[in-house]
Amino acid sequence: MPMNALSRQLAIVLVLLVSPLSAALKVGDPAPKTLPGTWVQGDAVKALGGDKVCVVEFWATWCGPCIAAIPHVNGLYRKHKGKGLLVIGQNLGEDEATVRGFVSKMGSKMTYPVAVDDANGSMGKKWLEAAGQNGIPCAFVVNRQGKIAYIGHPMAMEESLLEKLLAEPDPTAPGKPGDAGDAVVPPDAETLELVERARLLLREGKPDEAELVIAQIHEALPERFGHIAAVLEIELLLVRKQEEDALQLAKVLCEDFAGQPAVLASVAAALVARPDASATLQAAAEKTATPLAGTNGESGATAQATLARIAFQRGDKERAVELQTKAAAAAPAARAKAFQAVLDAYRGGRLP
Repeated sequence: MPMNALSRQLAIVLVLLVSPLSAALKVGDPAPKTLPGTWVQGDAVKALGGDKVCVVEFWATWCGPCIAAIPHVNGLYRKHKGKGLLVIGQNLGEDEATVRGFVSKMGSKMTYPVAVDDANGSMGKKWLEAAGQNGIPCAFVVNRQGKIAYIGHPMAMEESLLEKLLAEPDPTAPGKPGDAGDAVVPPDAETLELVERARLLLREGKPDEAELVIAQIHEALPERFGHIAAVLEIELLLVRKQEEDALQLAKVLCEDFAGQPAVLASVAAALVARPDASATLQAAAEKTATPLAGTNGESGATAQATLARIAFQRGDKERAVELQTKAAAAAPAARAKAFQAVLDAYRGGRLP
């Protein structure tokens, strides 16, 4: 690290550790207007509040407790971003290249927007110092009214608090829930093309390229359809042989979308999408798909097809043909050919 950068970093650490900071900024106060100027991941945030509940989490690559907190913060972000949660990983006192390299190595383990402070340390001064905080990691939670609802260690940040804040109405919404202003806007054709491109890249074994496309999908998807990108992330993790991480993400999605069969069916299918799906992945997918297999519509057909694939992967060709036949019969017309092609492959002794 260059000497000037090291000196700056040490100066910031010393200020945070030994300065007698006065807590001018407290829970209940309006959040500071000062926001990051340089973003290394995600789109720039112009203002806080409104349709988002925001977590501003101060961290650094050299801070062990900060790194230990990243999985917790990332898990909350993935689970609740579809409901309006925004996380800003605000790096403290490091240069852009260092932070960008760290975030790149973290990959799918650190998916929320990340920013670096300016040369004057404005975020550190206006947030941390103003709140009398003497160390990192430190998280600030800002509600939809733009007021601070929590200041403290990110590991002590209660998920129930975030859920309560996310349940509050959006003060900028044009109408009451159920009005035209609350209409569901599906993904556009361009975004769906990105989804297909990501799937193709994953099938071709190109995880780095696929990850870039998935990042675009995250930004382009309407909030209520964020699970589409998350399901692709399961497949990305499996391509990279990160099975434990994939299972953990699948668990989070199944908990978060427990009442949405289409999402659950997609999660189960993603777990066994690769030909080399392990027995653990097969068991997890089977547990999710089995209760859905008897339901009507596309979700039931997808669940049946997932169970058929598991049977074939286990060497039970007859069972696979039986289940896929039922899936093809239940599939919607728009996907009938795809389901039939899979059935033909099983009959020919081939896993598609």
